[in-house]
Amino acid sequence: MKSFVDMAPKNLLCFSHLRWDFLLQRPQQLLLRFAEDTNIYYVENPVFDAKEEPYFSFGTRSETLWKMVPHLRPGLTSSQITKCMVQLMDGFLENANLEDWTFWYYTSSALSFTQKYKPGLTIYDCMDEVSMFRSCPEDMCILEKKLVEKADLIFTQGYTNTASKKIFHPHVHPFPSTDSLHNTAQTLSWNDTCNAMSRLIKDSSAGKGNPHKSFKNNTHRNQLFNIF
Repeated sequence: MKSFVDMAPKNLLCFSHLRWDFLLQRPQQLLLRFAEDTNIYYVENPVFDAKEEPYFSFGTRSETLWKMVPHLRPGLTSSQITKCMVQLMDGFLENANLEDWTFWYYTSSALSFTQKYKPGLTIYDCMDEVSMFRSCPEDMCILEKKLVEKADLIFTQGYTNTASKKIFHPHVHPFPSTDSLHNTAQTLSWNDTCNAMSRLIKDSSAGKGNPHKSFKNNTHRNQLFNIF
């Protein structure tokens, strides 16, 4: 199966709100396949058990896939958490050529400590609607809007939240999970999903000379987006 072959970014840094070892879900199904051709680094939400300075712990999940867990001190404020995450990411990416990296987001909250970076490609794989979460904080909606503007490609887990997103972004593509539809005729296998995503990613990477950033609709600039 070809996935990231011949594309510029040789490394993929994924930011997710889901624990890698908890359940086999969409991120694992996709990234394990992409790991056949590229280095994958999967950054989870922090745990608060550090004694002093923040640090990353690394766990190998395949020869080319690493789980990264941030360890922070307990009792930090939201702004202190962001500052620690910036410190950790700066250290991890200190000598990186960002043109060789794809940033892949499952949560817009990660933008709070990564928005200054300019990777070769930015992808938002949107799994859920924010409207499904009753207590979604306002800052999450703001980060979500910024992530939509920053992304080169947006993938969605279902068809229902795709059409409304296309008025905000020119490259939104639905890829329902294989277990999310009763009508299997409408569902791609995980291998087919990876292949289809890879073609779109390759095209987007090749077309970065004319990025979609020129697509700006001022009517929607101050609106918030219902994707998470």
